[in-house]
This record gives sequence, C-alpha cells and structure tokens, in this order.
Amino acid sequence: MFLLAAVAAGCAPYPGESGPAGISSPAVVHRVQRGETLWSVARRYGVSVDALVRENRISDITQVKVGQRLMIPSGRNLPGPSRRGAEPPARQPPVAISAGEPFRSGPSEEFAWPVQGKVIAIFGTRWRGRVNKGIDVQARAGTEVRATRSGKVSFVHEGLPGFGKTIILEHAEGFASVYAYVGEILVRQDEWVNQRQVIARVGETGRTQVPALHFEIRRNQKAQNPLHYLP
Repeated sequence: MFLLAAVAAGCAPYPGESGPAGISSPAVVHRVQRGETLWSVARRYGVSVDALVRENRISDITQVKVGQRLMIPSGRNLPGPSRRGAEPPARQPPVAISAGEPFRSGPSEEFAWPVQGKVIAIFGTRWRGRVNKGIDVQARAGTEVRATRSGKVSFVHEGLPGFGKTIILEHAEGFASVYAYVGEILVRQDEWVNQRQVIARVGETGRTQVPALHFEIRRNQKAQNPLHYLP
C-alpha cells in the first residue's frame, strides 16, 4: 500500500585508518553541539551512520550528548575536519528564502520536528498486533503540524483506514514523510511546501484515542526511526 505499506552513548575511540601509503591518518574528532544528531554528524563529514557506530562502539544511537567526542572514520573526503583538541568547523548559515519561494531541499537541509508535544509511542513498538513504523506525538487538538523538510505533497487522504486524515510529502534523497491522525489538512495534492510550513492541525482521526500526530520518515519506501533524524 504505497508509502504507508510502504533522530549516543559509549565511545571507546579507535585509531585512525591507514592511508594509501599504509600510514595511519591523524584521528579526526568531532565534539557534539547542541541540536546535532548522529545522522547530522555523519552527513556533515560524508560518512555513514553505521561507520560512526562501529568507530565509536555506540550502543544507543538515540542518545547523542552535547559535548560528546565522536571519532570520525578517516580516509574520507572530510569537509574541513577538526583534529584532536581542535574546535569543529562552524555551521553554515541557513539559506534565506522569500515568502512563498520553493526551497529545493538538498543534502544540507536537516529534518525538523513536525509538532511539539509528548512522544507517546516510539518506532518499533507493537499495539494490537501492529508494528509502529513511526512515532506518535500527543499534542493539543488544533496544534499546527509543520513540514519536517521541504518537499512535494504526493498523497492526501481524508480518511485512510487506521490513519485517518493523512498527508505524505516527498523530499530529496529518496526521503518521504508521513503525517496521520490529523484533524485538518491545509495543503493540496502536488503542492510544494517549504520546511516548517504549516500543513495540517493535530486531530483525533484514525486509530488514535487522544489528539496526536502519527509521524513517519521513510527512505526509498523503507521505514526509518524518526528519532535518528530529528534534533
């Protein structure tokens, strides 16, 4: 069924990997800043999350702590990495856009929380035999729901079984995001929306028993844990 069928603790560092001449490269260290996730650090240095997990022996990738030191696998095309004891490179300023101007999301655009509230169901939990492929965030009815990333509205449904009023956005890099249980849909099919644009309001449709937002992040139609991507 389309997209619906279809965000760290511990770190014993490893030495740097050997370069082309067999000489060990200097260790590259990143100190986690406020608002960063393991995903954003990996993307910043052009490495995979799995590589960071292996390099730092991380057991819980949902708990990245401010000030934590992460060893970055060397031998990559690192954008101005910091060496041991040095400060990490400064964040790039956000791209300014005019009101209503489409911002074509690229690899540099982070994900943003679609709504503020209490996470009442996490990725992978089971309820009545169903596996949660996203997270459920409880919020007051009528609370604004915002686009996690810029993208195109690829699906709108006023009463999807189990999900109620539902929106799906398509983003760059094969990503898509799902917003369900909403009480009011504020966008149209094929409309372009910018990141943090209001697209819906929290409601109590679908199988939820309290006003909440069901939120999913998918890549190439495969469900991802949203907490691995959200700051």
